Amino acid sequence: QKSGELVAVKVFNDASYFRPQEVQLREFEMLRKLNHKNIVKLFAVEETGSSKQKVLVMEYCSSGSLLSVLEDPANAFGLAESEFLIVLQCVVAGMNHLRENGIVHRDIKPGNIMRLMGEDGQSIYKLTDFGAARELDDDEKFVSVYGTEEYLHPDMYERAVLRKPQQKAYGVTVDLWSIGVTFYHAATGSLPFVPFGGPRRNKEVMHKITTEKPPGAIAGVQRQENGSIEWSYKLPATCQLSMGLQVQLIPILANILEADQEKCWGFDQFFAETSDILHRIVVDVFSLQQASLHRIYIHSHNTTTKFLDAVFKQTNIAPHHQEYFFEGHLYELDPNLQAHDFHRTTERSPLTLLSTEAQEQPLGLKYRD
Repeated sequence: QKSGELVAVKVFNDASYFRPQEVQLREFEMLRKLNHKNIVKLFAVEETGSSKQKVLVMEYCSSGSLLSVLEDPANAFGLAESEFLIVLQCVVAGMNHLRENGIVHRDIKPGNIMRLMGEDGQSIYKLTDFGAARELDDDEKFVSVYGTEEYLHPDMYERAVLRKPQQKAYGVTVDLWSIGVTFYHAATGSLPFVPFGGPRRNKEVMHKITTEKPPGAIAGVQRQENGSIEWSYKLPATCQLSMGLQVQLIPILANILEADQEKCWGFDQFFAETSDILHRIVVDVFSLQQASLHRIYIHSHNTTTKFLDAVFKQTNIAPHHQEYFFEGHLYELDPNLQAHDFHRTTERSPLTLLSTEAQEQPLGLKYRD
């Protein structure tokens, strides 16, 4: 009211006010503890009218949520690489702040990741909706069930959705499963685990897919009623991410989309591996013979030797047969040159790769005068 700044006001439904007082206050307390650019800010807790019911006055994110971005037809097959990397960076940074404060979110999904535009025109994503959040250290467990079923850890799904009695306790890795489903959704435009008829119509098969997933698989789809499950170990061909990024991302997805809480990565490893991606630099390479663009993700301290090997893995052109041009001129790479000293490339201004390997004579008849 004083500054004229737009804010969001979170009003709770009547059922929320019948919850125990400590549960009602939990979201306020969680948000008061947190202060991070990738978490929606709490400005105040106000009381409304004579009912004295509490409402949250929060930061307003004017560009919807990650879910609304993914529902845009332009993102039907997932986000463009540049936008996906922003989502990755923002969600990892926000989650890191939660873990530093010993908080488990318990309802991570694209609809709870808000978006606003920064002054530079780039998206900023922020975690929101801490109604299910609570304090939980790495070695602690909880037994209450929260979350949204498509993004819910299989152990919690079994009890919350299938209503099966079980005595399992859950740890912080339940957030990692939800992050894995969210990242897959952002990368492909689709959910990773889909029974015939959809997750909400075929719940028993949904649970079967998530709990029987083979090691290394990142998706499972049932294409016909009572049919077998088709497992995928890579992202679909329609995914817009480069192979250079996919190779880094797939092992992360495979290890956090792991139903067995003992086998699932912990947050330390998740943060280490995602940080490894985000600290790499990208060298854009256009392979002339293959007429294909490649994005090579390497560390800035890596030398030419490592770079040539990475290019070989994507193009199958052996290092000693790789010859480069940049902006029309021969570009010689010293074997000891570090990647941060390479010419800066973009998709529109890449290094051009030529294979010096002798090509077989093309099939056909020679022209005679």
